[in-house]
Amino acid sequence: MNLRNPLEAMAVVIPSHNEEELIAGCLRSVRTAMDHFTAQHPRVTIGATFVLDSCTDQTSRILQDQMLDDPRLSMLEVQLGNVGASRAAGVRFALQGLGQRTHPQSVWLACTDADTRVPVHWLTAMAGRRAAGADAVAGTVQPDRQELDAELYRLWRAAYRPVDGHHHIHGANLGVSAAAYEAVGGFPPLAAREDVALVAALRTAGYRIDASAQLQAITSGRLRGRLREGFADYLAALDRQGARID
Repeated sequence: MNLRNPLEAMAVVIPSHNEEELIAGCLRSVRTAMDHFTAQHPRVTIGATFVLDSCTDQTSRILQDQMLDDPRLSMLEVQLGNVGASRAAGVRFALQGLGQRTHPQSVWLACTDADTRVPVHWLTAMAGRRAAGADAVAGTVQPDRQELDAELYRLWRAAYRPVDGHHHIHGANLGVSAAAYEAVGGFPPLAAREDVALVAALRTAGYRIDASAQLQAITSGRLRGRLREGFADYLAALDRQGARID
């Protein structure tokens, strides 16, 4: 399929809710990953859409400043209060921007979060997995060590296994063919675990999911996140577990 439909566009989608403290790091990493990708794939259209959901802080201003000198960046402001709906809105916005001349089979969607820093090879590695036949790629995450004490980081390392073939699903590090995404209905409007639901639907439909330990993003190590049942809640549960052991 990929040989008949060469990659024509790479669309990055990043939901955000009040991330003024961390979005600058995300922006730098995404822009660097896009630069690295374009150096190897100069003919592929690339862009990043930040979906600002119910933001009341300076996230919008920070992003607008960056957009002044980088036309690859775009911003969509919504009032959804729902990460699944935000991600889906961002995908629709990105695909509409590409126009009808770009077939979904030639588009790759890369998803991360505004509190996350992706590796420089993030997009090129996803493109390589796509070329090898993957319909979706699930990467891993690592909490920012500057935000965790040593004991909690040790607990996380003991519980989390970032190996090839892993079973972790993170919206902060996830890629999918636009054709496969649309075929299963995209991100459902869930307040949490919308990423898990999407990958489950892809697996049920028979699409190939590559789970890679070579794609590791650094995400916030905070214990109180922007949504329930997210990575922050996972870390908080580990922290409580450690306290009980002590």
